[in-house]
Amino acid sequence: MAKTPIGLETREMSIARVRELRQKMNIVLDQIKDGSRSKSAVLQRTEEYALGYLYVVKALECFSDVGKIRARQTLDELKISHKLKLRDLADDERVLILGRIQ
Repeated sequence: MAKTPIGLETREMSIARVRELRQKMNIVLDQIKDGSRSKSAVLQRTEEYALGYLYVVKALECFSDVGKIRARQTLDELKISHKLKLRDLADDERVLILGRIQ
């Protein structure tokens, strides 16, 4: 059975959606960096699409008092994957991370 080729319009629409998501994710990361989003707000369970797609490690690295090394060490100590996205964190993992980084 032959696969239906993806049309050019469908491909362009998909690329546009991904580009829009990336832009929104960058806005969220900038808000974390400038301090307009708190650690507890970032680690809360939310329906915000762009925030949910961020990797946990990337979000933690953006906090000025956490940084790359401490973010990775914290996740390693808690045995949480660096590839995990914020939307996939369990509630107990959110509490543990928040307790460690504050």
